[in-house]
Amino acid sequence: MNECAPSDIRKTVWSTCMSKHWYFGPPSREGSSSPFWKMDLEDDPATRALWEHARSACEAKVCSGLTVLRQYANGHTYGLGDQIHQDDTREGTYTLLYYPMPVWHDDWEGETLYRDRTGEVILTVKPVPNRAVLFDSRIPHMGRAPSRAYGGLRVTVAFKLMVK
Repeated sequence: MNECAPSDIRKTVWSTCMSKHWYFGPPSREGSSSPFWKMDLEDDPATRALWEHARSACEAKVCSGLTVLRQYANGHTYGLGDQIHQDDTREGTYTLLYYPMPVWHDDWEGETLYRDRTGEVILTVKPVPNRAVLFDSRIPHMGRAPSRAYGGLRVTVAFKLMVK
């Protein structure tokens, strides 16, 4: 979904993502060697508004009602790319990944890569501002770190979803 959210929601989500609530945490998966920046957004009204705006389109795509299990932000800087992983292994789980930044240039890289079971890249999604991607949480994927040309934080907001 390009142009996922109206301007007021997008700006409020970005403002939230630029607040002082980031922490540099341990890897989210056991055995991973790459910690990265994280922000919990469980009770955040801006991301709740984003989900309420995107909900009907997401539910139409999966032909079912969805409930939010978790919502948070991930941040990556140069050299802190993600590792290939699945968000969940259960059937009926989905991830909505949102790119909240107001500007992003191609030479900043930071794409999200999706792979098949053999490890081949099947899709590359550029972090276009205000873009959202809904995918089956069992699909292996990873967020690439931004390039040295970008001196900031590559941010994604993630909603972990389950069919009701």
